[in-house]
Amino acid sequence: MASTPGILTHWPWEPLGNFKYVIVAPWTLHSIYSFFIKGDERALFYFSTFPLMLWRMLHSQIWISFSRYRTAKGNNLIVDRSLEFEQVDRERTWDDQILFHGILSYMLTWTIEGLQSMPFWRADGMVLVFLLHVGPVEFLYYWFHRALHHHFLYSRYHSHHHSSIVTEPITSVIHPFAEHIAYFLLFSIALLTVTFAGMNSLATTTAYLTYIDFMNNMGHCNFEVVPKWAFTIFPPLKYLMYTPS
Repeated sequence: MASTPGILTHWPWEPLGNFKYVIVAPWTLHSIYSFFIKGDERALFYFSTFPLMLWRMLHSQIWISFSRYRTAKGNNLIVDRSLEFEQVDRERTWDDQILFHGILSYMLTWTIEGLQSMPFWRADGMVLVFLLHVGPVEFLYYWFHRALHHHFLYSRYHSHHHSSIVTEPITSVIHPFAEHIAYFLLFSIALLTVTFAGMNSLATTTAYLTYIDFMNNMGHCNFEVVPKWAFTIFPPLKYLMYTPS
């Protein structure tokens, strides 16, 4: 927890503990009914929300297992220390942000018309999301992250994230609830823009979220995944990704 916790620090479903996923059960069942029983083709994105949540959890779990395997080997670590039980306990709710995104996805599906008729693939939407991400989204993210390191916000929110000294992939998403609200608003700029432009697709949404998860997980490993010579051979790579060190 942050040194001086601010408002909206705790997740709303925290009292539910391990039963928190019952929150999405009604939406999940209704999406299955709408897509398979009623045969509503408009429910493609609605139905795909739960499988996408499962994929993101599996993706993160693969990174967790890989990271702990490398940590157990103990070679080429950036911070040569073992994981503390306190950190493991603090980071065990790493899936809260996936649940949060799933709930918002279910709620937005029938609110935004573009999500109801979303196709499986559109190349122009994929390109536009990429341009929006490397442009305004990354620019805003940089300054938002700078602001989080200001004493006022750092002591109330962001210090919770930096409590983990020996970082793991899931350390990337260990933030208070308020921070995740801000991150959602920020990273939804690209997806909502292509949605309102009628260019979004299930493949674009899945690829974008997977890319963000991949970068977050890799960037918080306690070891380097991409060798330094790769940046020497292809210098623009440093603008497309970041590394743990």
